[in-house]
Amino acid sequence: MKFNPLLVIKLLLGLFICIGIALTILMMVHNSKVVGAYVVSGLFILFPGIILYGMTVGFRVSEKTITQQIAQQESVTSDHKGLSYQIPLLKTTQFISWEIIETIIYSNYHSDDQAQFSFYLTQPALQIASEKPGWIAKVLLPLIKTSKKVVIYENCINFREIPKMLEKHFSSINPVDINEVHGKGTLLSSKTTLRENTVQIEEYWKPNPNFEPEKVIYDRYNRTIDELKQSKNS
Repeated sequence: MKFNPLLVIKLLLGLFICIGIALTILMMVHNSKVVGAYVVSGLFILFPGIILYGMTVGFRVSEKTITQQIAQQESVTSDHKGLSYQIPLLKTTQFISWEIIETIIYSNYHSDDQAQFSFYLTQPALQIASEKPGWIAKVLLPLIKTSKKVVIYENCINFREIPKMLEKHFSSINPVDINEVHGKGTLLSSKTTLRENTVQIEEYWKPNPNFEPEKVIYDRYNRTIDELKQSKNS
């Protein structure tokens, strides 16, 4: 039997709920008047119950909420002058002129970190404020304004289009496969099952031994990743 961590979590949540119910019944039987005890037992029922409901049924997200989330999502575009990196949270756009880009590194580590493009510049990117900044922007913008590095993560809109944007301006771009994953090298086996009108596919992969977590996409001086690391340490 295959170990299912999701099932174990659900069982633990169910156990906490049962403990909360049992404590409540026990206090009612003994006519307990300790308010704090009822609060504790209620928390044992409420919080695990909410989490279990979300994992089992899921919460409905309104169209308005989805629209707001999209509006707050970062995005990147390009033109003949450079890249524009919109950051709605900070109410600003970082404009990266093609002329100030020295190095671009694509990173995709085998961890919970997101894939990212790191732009190393000869001077800080131009900050274009869209409106009056909030308190978060006032704290973070002074740090961003002086930084010669801009990092764009994979949850950014048009993230996958960045290589195409770069190819339009730079002639010496190293290819990158954004779909490449460390754990997917060679497919060892695949199993397809049908459960309750739902198709489930289980695949077992041999890790890719040639996977590179860091790749130089562009460097003005054609340096390798090792040479760049040495230059930073020196």
